[in-house]
Amino acid sequence: MLDLGQFTPSNLPLHEIVGLIFYFITGVYAIFSGVLYYHWREYATDAKITAYTLIAYFTTTIPLVLAMGIMVLLIN
Repeated sequence: MLDLGQFTPSNLPLHEIVGLIFYFITGVYAIFSGVLYYHWREYATDAKITAYTLIAYFTTTIPLVLAMGIMVLLIN
C-alpha cells in the first residue's frame, strides 16, 4: 500500500511538477474553451462576430498551449 507519509514535495523531480501543472492548466483551458464556445454559439446575436471571436480566441491561445507543452517536454 502507498504510504502518503513518505510523500514530500522535495521527493518530486522538477519535470514531474511542471508536467502536472501543465496538465492542470490544459484541463482548465479545455473546460474554459468549451464554456466559451457554448456561450458564444448560444447567446451571440451576430454569427459573423461569433465566428471572428472564436477564430481569434483559438488562434491566439492554441499556440500558447503548444509552446507550454514544448517547454514541458524540454525540461528533463
